[in-house]
Amino acid sequence: MTTEAELQQLFIAFRESHRRSGDDGPSLLDAALLVATCDRPDFDSTLVRSRLAAMAGAARGYVAGHPHPRARVEGLCYYVKDVVGLAGDDTQYYERDNSCIDRVLANGRGLPITLAVIYVDIGCRLGLAGEGVNFPGHFLVRFNSDDASPPLLLDPFAGRVISHAECQEYLQRIAGTEQSLGPQHLRRASAMDVLVRMLNNLKHLAYTRQDLPAALRFSDRIQLADPEQRLEHRDRALIHEQLGDPISAMAEWQALVDVIRDEDARRRIERRIERLRARNDAGRIVH
Repeated sequence: MTTEAELQQLFIAFRESHRRSGDDGPSLLDAALLVATCDRPDFDSTLVRSRLAAMAGAARGYVAGHPHPRARVEGLCYYVKDVVGLAGDDTQYYERDNSCIDRVLANGRGLPITLAVIYVDIGCRLGLAGEGVNFPGHFLVRFNSDDASPPLLLDPFAGRVISHAECQEYLQRIAGTEQSLGPQHLRRASAMDVLVRMLNNLKHLAYTRQDLPAALRFSDRIQLADPEQRLEHRDRALIHEQLGDPISAMAEWQALVDVIRDEDARRRIERRIERLRARNDAGRIVH
């Protein structure tokens, strides 16, 4: 059973390992398993690792032996989507289970990012050089080849290889028709990127359901893993305000003021701090 204190130590260890080792540090699977541990003290990560190892063994016949890289990737897609039955959940997209890799494996449905971790992990076990792609609003997978073949992009939600033209269509649906696909949209995702993005999904789910204590916990974990996520101060300040805790809100706003460079933004935040201070002083009872 994982206690809250032990969970915090796991986040710190993840952060330190990522900082020291970079690409040789935590894997995307390590990130997904850490997310699945949050608020689930009985979660057993060894069962997930064993299941993925067994899946890789079963997928070998669909992947190995094909001479062309695309055929190998499409064999992996066929196994994951059509044999195992893993696909995107387009009816209850943001449900908590879709962010927990063990529940995705059990239910057969998940978010693009959780499914991407499964594709990358199984693919890498079979010699496919897979990596996550931090595409805006829709996480992707890229498989690189040892030969001169171009990289292949995979939409894990749909379970199929997609073209750059389809990526352009995705981008325009998400960000507007004036957007043009560029390298910044296809940036490789580190394990830290995956961890933060998955936690953000859970934070926003908790917030939309007005489970403010849970949203606050996920925000805390984001900055515990990556202290450079400065805007978490803003999110926590807003949550503390809604929870009726002006002192904690002021502390978070002040932490943001200390690192923000835009002078207009600094002045707006400082005025907000003053209003919170005045409201807190007005509500104080003096005996």
